[in-house]
Amino acid sequence: MPSSSENETEAETRAHINNLQNPEPDEHNYGQPLVQELDGAGKQRSKFLTGCKKEHKASLDCIMDNYEDRGVCQPMFEAYKTCRKEEQKRRLEENARMSGGGGCSIM
Repeated sequence: MPSSSENETEAETRAHINNLQNPEPDEHNYGQPLVQELDGAGKQRSKFLTGCKKEHKASLDCIMDNYEDRGVCQPMFEAYKTCRKEEQKRRLEENARMSGGGGCSIM
């Protein structure tokens, strides 16, 4: 049977874990997304996944088919770059909206 000091230590550990898992709203989020994007299995999506899969695949397929003349693939490269820029713009807007700030202004 565990002693009362062991029970207190276990309770403190559980409380500490709970505080880490459920931080106060004003605490730092350690670089994790404020809005979690969960995949089909309910796990956090990687920060490195992109919504530009179709453009990415098209550019890679083009390189594979035309490895001697990459100039042929330039439209696919541009489509992918444009998609990534739009995705980044949406993320920045979402982050600004979530943080309640209008961004940084430099005079």
